[in-house]
Amino acid sequence: MNLKLKLIALAGGILFSFSSVKAQTTDQTLSPSRLAAAQQMLIALGIDKQFGTIVTNQIDVASNQVPDDKKVAFKKVMNTFMGKYFTWDLLKDKMAAIYANEFTEDELKQITIFYNSPVGQKVGQKLPSLTQRAMMVGQEAVTAHKDELQKMMEDEFAQKTDPPTVKELVSPAPKKPASKAATKH
Repeated sequence: MNLKLKLIALAGGILFSFSSVKAQTTDQTLSPSRLAAAQQMLIALGIDKQFGTIVTNQIDVASNQVPDDKKVAFKKVMNTFMGKYFTWDLLKDKMAAIYANEFTEDELKQITIFYNSPVGQKVGQKLPSLTQRAMMVGQEAVTAHKDELQKMMEDEFAQKTDPPTVKELVSPAPKKPASKAATKH
């Protein structure tokens, strides 16, 4: 697999790993007070202050898969891209909507009370480190079988005439409608 394809796949992987912040569409209309309660809960958790650190940690972990001579450039590109499109200020409303869709306004307020408590503050402070350590466990699991993964990627991409784009790696291709064959009646 050539270096360009590896870097594209790695960048796609990083973006895919952040896909959980994409708001789910529902039929439910969220009230402004419920969205505000969700945002306050995220702030009590400290996500607003930790968001940049979480992104930087993700990029640092991902850069371990990049050859040393490309690492600085990879980090520069990813930091520039993420700084442009993946910041707390840009995503806080969508992130709040995710939580507002899952919890009632009262539940969000109770969660906020917890995160403002001493134990909740401790959870909030330790969560980025715990998340990073958990990601390392996952990375180690993939690394242990990287030869198999690389072979699978090479086999799959060898069947295609064009290498995958970041879009293909991040979001699944839309399903094409089944062709309607003409039938005789």
